[in-house]
Amino acid sequence: MSKIIPFRAVRPPRDKVHLVASRSYVSYKPKQLKRKLSENPYSFIHIINPEFGEELRTVPNSPERFKLVRAKYEEFLQKEYLFQEEKASFYIYRQTTLEESFTGIVCGVDIREYLEGNIKIHEHTITSRVQSFTNYLDICDFNAEPVLLTFPREKIDFHGLIENTISERPEYDFTTTNMNRHEVWVITDDKDITQIQKEFETINSLYIADGHHRMASSVNLGENRKARNSWTEDHICNFALAMLIPDDILSIQSFHRILQLEEEIDEDSFIETLSENFEVQSCGNCFIPDEPHKFGMRLKSGWYTLKLKGEIERKRAIDGLDPVVLTNQILEPIFNIYDQKTDERISFIPGKDPIDSFEKAIDNGFYSVLFTLYPVSPEELFAVSDAGEVMPPKSTYIEPKLRSGLTMMKLS
Repeated sequence: MSKIIPFRAVRPPRDKVHLVASRSYVSYKPKQLKRKLSENPYSFIHIINPEFGEELRTVPNSPERFKLVRAKYEEFLQKEYLFQEEKASFYIYRQTTLEESFTGIVCGVDIREYLEGNIKIHEHTITSRVQSFTNYLDICDFNAEPVLLTFPREKIDFHGLIENTISERPEYDFTTTNMNRHEVWVITDDKDITQIQKEFETINSLYIADGHHRMASSVNLGENRKARNSWTEDHICNFALAMLIPDDILSIQSFHRILQLEEEIDEDSFIETLSENFEVQSCGNCFIPDEPHKFGMRLKSGWYTLKLKGEIERKRAIDGLDPVVLTNQILEPIFNIYDQKTDERISFIPGKDPIDSFEKAIDNGFYSVLFTLYPVSPEELFAVSDAGEVMPPKSTYIEPKLRSGLTMMKLS
């Protein structure tokens, strides 16, 4: 049973939402960030970067920095750049890009579901990152970054559940400079809220698509505060901010791999080695795989396709994933890359990003070889999570990427 709750979101007024909402802070390059902060006093990024323009700065991720974040957040409330909803609500968020559309429900999810294994993971978290974000949530007392959770489309009639709501005029409707349209509907009617809750109670498991560290941090916060304050299990801090989206709407793309090696590759010898396990063919243009166990490879001499020979011995759910196949067949045995989190020779390219600049870098000798991968499917993500296994680092590039500052959860 998946327990979800409505909550009283802290959010921008309708006339300022396009100014307040922003991409994730970490997605901005330094020059972009400076321009954004200089030109837009309403941007949510001012909350995350409260010392903009100051000569003396606190240490990043320190309690002192987090206290300044909270002070800036309270300043936004005082100036009415933000307000808190009067009634606990669900929020329907739709993001429409030039290629596709994503629609989900923003709500609170019970951290006990995570502790009991019903909100399932597919990657490990880094303890220091979880602890840092837990401290951030505790001091700042708000959560602006929803975890993206998914579930098999056949479990509930998700589209029928929201169709009446999204036929109405949205509370928010704005387009950002990257040409994405953002719409938000507020569900306040008790009957509608109860119906949504009952539908999700029929789902046994939810799966983390994006936000493992955010989920683990929310769980830590709830457990810490419950122990410290003896709060009841229905207190808001025992719920994580989340967006629920069925797998038929979710977009899973690959992270491609590019290597920067100290020694130049002997291409003839390398291709001969690869030919033991792959059918290697030269191709004229950039190749993005159109089926599993087939890879694109770019060397100085051009593009190649690699098609795995034979069948894979599947002892684990992850064994059939192409990031695992690439690791087992090429990265480890040929290049001795055993820890992709720390090995500085390997970098990752989101599947949506153009790779022509990387091709030029290979031609110039800066990089050595590029591999393109076929994406992991939702069914594979579910199977790995159900088996209690974890994928290699950067196995999935998930969309949608949610805007910060649209629907924040106050944690007390």
